[in-house]
Amino acid sequence: MSTEIENFNNGLEVDEAVDSIAEGYDKEKVRNFFMRAENANFIVPHRDNVNVIPLFNSKDGLKLIPIFSSFEAFEKSPLPKDKAAIMHFDKINDIVKNSGGNIAGIIINPHGKSLVFKHSDAKVPDQVPKGNVKLMKPAFVPDAVVSALKSYLSDCEKVYAAYVLWAQKEDDLAPHLFVVIDFDGKREEFFPKVAEAIRPALKKGDNIEIAKADFKLLKTAEKLVVPVYKKS
Repeated sequence: MSTEIENFNNGLEVDEAVDSIAEGYDKEKVRNFFMRAENANFIVPHRDNVNVIPLFNSKDGLKLIPIFSSFEAFEKSPLPKDKAAIMHFDKINDIVKNSGGNIAGIIINPHGKSLVFKHSDAKVPDQVPKGNVKLMKPAFVPDAVVSALKSYLSDCEKVYAAYVLWAQKEDDLAPHLFVVIDFDGKREEFFPKVAEAIRPALKKGDNIEIAKADFKLLKTAEKLVVPVYKKS
């Protein structure tokens, strides 16, 4: 084991960020944490071949790259301590992006208080459009859809914001509505209720997708549009 790894600590307060989410989601604090994490180095375990990284299987079946903010966090892992490298977040994220959706994201400190970065191309039902997809500012969003979203989401306790974009795959003739919702909870329980609330506002042939906002998707939405709903 190298001295560099044995003494490694990137200074990120992962436990504090996890507690902040659990105690009511101080969004500004959490957002600052994720921005710092994206500019940090981490310990990344590997196999005998340094280019082969073991994957962590989450409870909901996602394959994630395990990374560690310090050697102290790495010590809690059963993985061999002599097979690890220090790697920048961007390089780790490139591995996720180049996996074709087979790797869903990155998990920081998986054997303690952990945080997950889910990639938008992950092969997860009801997450985001698959394949080569362009997200863009819509030229038009039906008022009835906006009203239906506002009306339903305003009664939901753990929904923080919602954005309506256009999404278009390479082989699509036209873009379709793509709703990004920032909320706490399970999308498989929440999305059917949102879809039911929106359905009366849709015309025959309208296509709409709903996605739970991960950090990168949220940043994309914020750059393109203002939220159609924001918790006051």
